[in-house]
Amino acid sequence: MSEFLVQIREKSIEAVHNGDIKALYELVEVHNNELNDDIEQGLYGNILELALELLTNALESKDKLSLLNEQQKYTLRALYEYAISHYSSQHFYDAKALFEVLAGTAKEKNFIDSMRIHAAAAGKEIDIDSFIDKFCIVNEKLDDFYIKDFEKEAQNLLTKAKETGSPLKKGHK
Repeated sequence: MSEFLVQIREKSIEAVHNGDIKALYELVEVHNNELNDDIEQGLYGNILELALELLTNALESKDKLSLLNEQQKYTLRALYEYAISHYSSQHFYDAKALFEVLAGTAKEKNFIDSMRIHAAAAGKEIDIDSFIDKFCIVNEKLDDFYIKDFEKEAQNLLTKAKETGSPLKKGHK
């Protein structure tokens, strides 16, 4: 194993041991061009595993996660990316559930409202490209890790979702 890979491995083990999701993200971002797919996927696996552990702890203690706390923000980011991956794969039921969990465990109203809109779109089985094109305001400068600016139509989507509930069945694509 090359010295570079040994250093990445040691840093990732230390980050996991310390529960430091931010450090794992930094490893991926700083060394993005140098990592092979297996190592990158392993780091993302560690990120998700830590995020799920921190989410479980928050749920058990009935704490809310805040975007103002660095580790909690990275936890929300990892879980959001996980939800988006389900949404992109058209696993609408799982994506909707994850967005609802994110809305229920976050402190900040803007994030909660955003996750509710995401959940409503997944609940209506609107594919992610259509969701982005029709309901989201996406500018060139991404100032955060999640979509938070929406067209007026997104509020109608949310209102309709509240009125009708979710027709999705578990396991439905």
